[in-house]
Amino acid sequence: MANSNIAHANDCGLAFNGIEWLEKHHQSKAHEREQMIRDLGIEQGSFVVDAGCGPGLWTPLLVEAIGPTGRILGVDISAKALIAAQERAAEAYYRQQVQYKLASVEQLPLPYGEADLIFNANVSQYFPDPAATFAAIGLYLRQGGRLVVKDADLGTMHFYNVNLGLQTRVLQAHKRRYQERVACGYPFEDHWVGSKLAGYLHAAGYKDIQEKLYRIKRRFPLSEDCRLYLQETAEWFVSEGTPYLSHDDKANWLQCFFDSSSCVLDREDFAYEETEYVVSGVWTAAPCDR
Repeated sequence: MANSNIAHANDCGLAFNGIEWLEKHHQSKAHEREQMIRDLGIEQGSFVVDAGCGPGLWTPLLVEAIGPTGRILGVDISAKALIAAQERAAEAYYRQQVQYKLASVEQLPLPYGEADLIFNANVSQYFPDPAATFAAIGLYLRQGGRLVVKDADLGTMHFYNVNLGLQTRVLQAHKRRYQERVACGYPFEDHWVGSKLAGYLHAAGYKDIQEKLYRIKRRFPLSEDCRLYLQETAEWFVSEGTPYLSHDDKANWLQCFFDSSSCVLDREDFAYEETEYVVSGVWTAAPCDR
């Protein structure tokens, strides 16, 4: 999901849901994301709603899964993102199968009970009450349809050649800062949501809940997209955690990722990993229960 008003920018104005950022992030994990969609086993001919579609980065993967007889509705709250999605699809072979509309994920622009599958990627971290949102989304699924939610968990991120104590302090400061931001009225964000998704789907009333973890690991040498993704993520951690980090910790952290002579990304022993979660559940409520 992208937001043209940058509602989820951090204190330093780094727009981590901006279109350019989303594209870098997506390309840096393209292999795993292709596998995520293949593993869902989406039926050919399905009607899929990409709820929080952003600039349409997942559309080609979803189209491949549904085949030539399926169709996709992409929904987002950002007009700017939807324009980018439409431009991306304009010359694509699948352009007749895809439609994009401006709407929120809780109020999708289609009748109840119509979607075979609703896909929700990297959006749940912004839901103040994920269980309530997932229950609202379920109304748009046919009986037996599936909700698929994909998101990250910063607690799984680890840089192998960065001091462990420094990493721990940086992430703890980052988490504390976000808790403070919510208490001060900033938009809600939970970057540790991935490991909680199965519980939220259960609370929302879904059945046959399945959770699959994807370990993403990169080593030297890095692609340019991956390098930019890691550098901007590293900068984000300390900009948000600034009030709770010492000057030395902040300087040492930034030196690890940006110093021309000692950047860890340029070391032959560099490696990092994180885990992303894909959780699905089946909607079984009958129409009379809605």
